[in-house]
Amino acid sequence: METRCISGWFLLCLLSVSECSQVIGIEGQNITLPFKYDAKSHGLQHICWGKGTIPSSGGCDNEIISTDGSEVTRRSSVRYQLLGELKTGDVTLTISNITENDSGIYGCRVQYAGWFNDEKYHVSLTIEKAPVPTTSQTSANVTITAQTMDNHNHGPVTTISTEYSSTLDYSKSESETRGHDLAVILVSILLVLTGVGIVSVLVMRKRWERIATVLQMTMTQHTSRLFKGYLTKKESDGVLHQMT
Repeated sequence: METRCISGWFLLCLLSVSECSQVIGIEGQNITLPFKYDAKSHGLQHICWGKGTIPSSGGCDNEIISTDGSEVTRRSSVRYQLLGELKTGDVTLTISNITENDSGIYGCRVQYAGWFNDEKYHVSLTIEKAPVPTTSQTSANVTITAQTMDNHNHGPVTTISTEYSSTLDYSKSESETRGHDLAVILVSILLVLTGVGIVSVLVMRKRWERIATVLQMTMTQHTSRLFKGYLTKKESDGVLHQMT
């Protein structure tokens, strides 16, 4: 089915006088279909976007959005937006929250005055399924490319790339953060215990110094008393000796 769609789109580009491109998007994201006409030379023009090829009779089949040149006049859903500067001719179509049902060919018509001179643009949109996230997923980039093939001058292929970042899995960084916090807590506890140990040693040292001082004073007083008693006894013995 997809091969037939691509083949039909390629044949459309070869047989028509319209500009063609191909865009690939990821399901669930927003997609842009870039297109800009020469508003500076031709002035502001009515344009329309439709899903499907642009009919030769005028207008857009299955029209999804249109403007009068300066502002949006109709849209079939809020999912379709023209976010470019309309006054400069930028009528890039943005489709939000795309699904597989959005795949297909889209056409834009710039309605110039006169017969058979409208500008036509076709783009083939392919929507791929979003990758299934895994627990070890870190980051992923999804590239959306638009390949332009202009049948008017057969110019070179132009590639427009837009990067989207998928959802990041933070489980690894959270584990590293928890390990770092645990290490900080353990170091803090060790520092506190070391401080308590140092304070305890200083307090015990002061107590032992006080006890040593008291013991030294007690020993000195006791020795002094013994010496005085010894002298008193000697004096008493001398007196008795003289009396005899």
